Amino acid sequence: MATVLKTILLPEETIAGLDALVAAGHAETREALVADLVAREAEQAAKQKAFDEAIEEGFASGFVEMTVDELRSHLRSRYANAT
Repeated sequence: MATVLKTILLPEETIAGLDALVAAGHAETREALVADLVAREAEQAAKQKAFDEAIEEGFASGFVEMTVDELRSHLRSRYANAT
C-alpha cells in the first residue's frame, strides 16, 4: 500500500489520547494507531452491514405463528441427530 502524506487537524485532547495509547503499547506510532483504528472501524462496519442484511432477509422471509414451546420442540426434533 502506498503511503500518502496528509495533514489533519485534531484537538489537543485527541492527540494526547493517541499518545497515551501509543505509550501503552497499542501501536508503535500515531500513524499506525490511526491506521489500525480505521481498519477496525471498516471491519466493524462490514459486520454491521452483514448483520443488518441478515435481519432484513429474515423479515423478508415472512413470519411463522409458533409458540416458544412449539419452536423448541421443532428445533429439537430437527437437530436431534446433529453433532
